[in-house]
Amino acid sequence: MRASMTIVLTATLLGATPAAATSGFGCYRVNVGPSDPLQFRAGPTSESEVVATYDWNDGPIIALSEGLARGEGVENSLFDVYRAEMRVCVPANLPVGARWCPVTIFDGGSTEAWVKRRFVDYSECP
Repeated sequence: MRASMTIVLTATLLGATPAAATSGFGCYRVNVGPSDPLQFRAGPTSESEVVATYDWNDGPIIALSEGLARGEGVENSLFDVYRAEMRVCVPANLPVGARWCPVTIFDGGSTEAWVKRRFVDYSECP
């Protein structure tokens, strides 16, 4: 619950609106150990440039960039997110947790990035 409050407060203070037109699922939270920062990359490989790094307790809003319906009154379910991940995360021949997913990070601005799916966990969008 604290993480959710932090994300909402961060979004409010920074003026971020990643999911203002959407509610429900479609966002993620960093899911790594406290001494193991997660690197977000410019492309879907571990050799791609690092564009952002966050610890497990950092509170940026991380949203799946593609594949989900967005708009006023849209409320995505976990099933909607899973189906979107199956379409947009790569490579398609691997299980979802082993795929790279396109995300948008909202932390005062917005950054397009890729993240290995197993290092983020589902979260409701604020």
